Amino acid sequence: MTAAARTTKRDALIAVCTLARSRAAGACAWCGEDLPPRRRSWCSDRCGDAFWANHWWSVARRAAKRRDRYCCKRCGAAPPKRPVLSAYATRAKYLAAMRAWRKVKRTTRLEVNHIVPCRGKHAALDCAHHLDNLETLCPPCHKTHTAALVIRRVARTAFQTARSESRPAKSVRLSR
Repeated sequence: MTAAARTTKRDALIAVCTLARSRAAGACAWCGEDLPPRRRSWCSDRCGDAFWANHWWSVARRAAKRRDRYCCKRCGAAPPKRPVLSAYATRAKYLAAMRAWRKVKRTTRLEVNHIVPCRGKHAALDCAHHLDNLETLCPPCHKTHTAALVIRRVARTAFQTARSESRPAKSVRLSR
């Protein structure tokens, strides 16, 4: 098997990723530093973690929430904190607080939004998940953002349709 045949999806993505430094033989795939002995792709766990936090959706989503300190970037809303057992006098009060928290958590969760829409690439290793393309939003802000995208897309489609209909059809010249 040749080296070109052994190219993985990760290697193909690193080759086109704008965040990865140029890769030379024996260099880290992320930062370009020399690889320490017994390492083949990343010079450290930090470089490997940075790659996955910018390309794999589940890791990128968690990293975006942590970066935004678990608050909505638009309105500043934060979900309620989970109750701690030591803060309650009895276990029954703690369990009641947990039930109330679980009920509220369903509607006040945080969502991570792609600023530039990724349209179905969530299950793929992709540059659409770069942290600079992600923001943490509460459900009302996310709904507003998504509705604005839909309105913009519909307006763009209507404009393009009207523009194409207003152009005169090309005349066909018949030769004798």
